[in-house]
Amino acid sequence: MSPRRATPSPDPAEPARIGLAGLDAGPIERAFRVESPGESLGALPLPFEYVDVEVEVRSADGAAVRARGTLGARAVVECRRCLEPTRIGVRAKWAALYRPPGRVTSGEEGVWALDEGSGELDLAGPIREELWVNAPTWVECSRDCAGLCPTCGVRLAEQACRCPPPEPDARWAALEGLGGDSEGTSTGASEGEIP
Repeated sequence: MSPRRATPSPDPAEPARIGLAGLDAGPIERAFRVESPGESLGALPLPFEYVDVEVEVRSADGAAVRARGTLGARAVVECRRCLEPTRIGVRAKWAALYRPPGRVTSGEEGVWALDEGSGELDLAGPIREELWVNAPTWVECSRDCAGLCPTCGVRLAEQACRCPPPEPDARWAALEGLGGDSEGTSTGASEGEIP
């Protein structure tokens, strides 16, 4: 499959559907962009602005159809440390096998039902699944992001915080000194002796 620039989907109402007319003559290749993917693909892990999809569709054994390709998506989310808007991208390769409903086993990974009467392949399920699998759980604007002061909320990368250090928690006072002093002396037991 040769890389190409994604174009807007021809049908905004059903952006992730590929017509199967002509599949008997050979593979079908498409590249398209899904605008507003949260509306057209279903619940997604991040507020993606768009998803670019490249796909190659081939006949497989029997009445099955195989689809494989790549996807790229972009979202703007808050950094988990400083809450600044951060742009992230997701790229992934994906593959799916479509079979008639009677040949799809529940829980079988990467296998989807093919509605033979529609003459179309619905790619929304595999695309949505790949976005969930490949989206980052945590987003940080940079590895060395200092975050926010938990007391006053100042962004520590922009200015120093003037908050006093937190008061020691009295609940931990009973444990003070149990670990020995800083010079490595023990709590009274000689070497080899069980205290």
